[in-house]
Amino acid sequence: MTIHFSVDSLRDLFLSEQYISDKNEYKHTYSENLSKVIHYLNSIEINKNYYRTGIKIKNPRYKKKVSDDTQFIKSFKMSLNKMSSINYTSICSTIITEIGTKKHLYPLLLQYIFEQSLLQHTYSKYYAELVNMLHNKFNDLDLINKNIDLSYQTITKPVLQDSSEYSNLCSKNKQIDQLIGHSIFVSELEMKGIIKNKIDVSIQSILEQMNSELSEDELYKCVLCLHNIFKVIYNDKPIHQEYIDSLTSIKDKLKFMKIKFKIMDILERR
Repeated sequence: MTIHFSVDSLRDLFLSEQYISDKNEYKHTYSENLSKVIHYLNSIEINKNYYRTGIKIKNPRYKKKVSDDTQFIKSFKMSLNKMSSINYTSICSTIITEIGTKKHLYPLLLQYIFEQSLLQHTYSKYYAELVNMLHNKFNDLDLINKNIDLSYQTITKPVLQDSSEYSNLCSKNKQIDQLIGHSIFVSELEMKGIIKNKIDVSIQSILEQMNSELSEDELYKCVLCLHNIFKVIYNDKPIHQEYIDSLTSIKDKLKFMKIKFKIMDILERR
């Protein structure tokens, strides 16, 4: 027997004790299957062009009304660009208030934050606070870990060699800059207790980069990155011995005194 409900009666139905009880029982019975479905849905790559935030149409004949979601995403991206030490608290609070019931936008917002963290290293602390507040609201650790892994894989993907030496140099510099941004951001997330055991992968990658053929400027970027990460992660505890050994080995091989002294600052906790 099929039971039909009118649209007007759905609100009362969804709020009824019987419906809520049946729904909770279903979720409990099939919790494992539901978790698998949610994990699969989170693994699907987001189509950022869906909301058409980057498309400008000059001819008014072809302009369409902008949806609330699209307007919110544009506002969110502007807020990320405006964030500073003075206003980040109020901006984060405003975003959390405005996102309201738009849980469907959370994966996209998280992706934008990770992309921004690769470019704006000095604001990682503020982006991490925003992620922390969003995580407290939506509680989806799998999605955060997915973005961390995807960001790292994208950065460390082998760079195709170009015929131009200058192009290859630019690609290498971009990769190092993004790895630095990713590492600092992940260290901030770990310090807030949002994630665990993720920063070590980034530290190892930076140490591997430092053992390869890098220019003095590239090496100095890597050392500065490690210095910032270690100040966050090892502020009140000893540095892992394996990192001490690796940095000591790199220092002994270097001929650039500025970088040697910076590594000594790390090892001596200055």
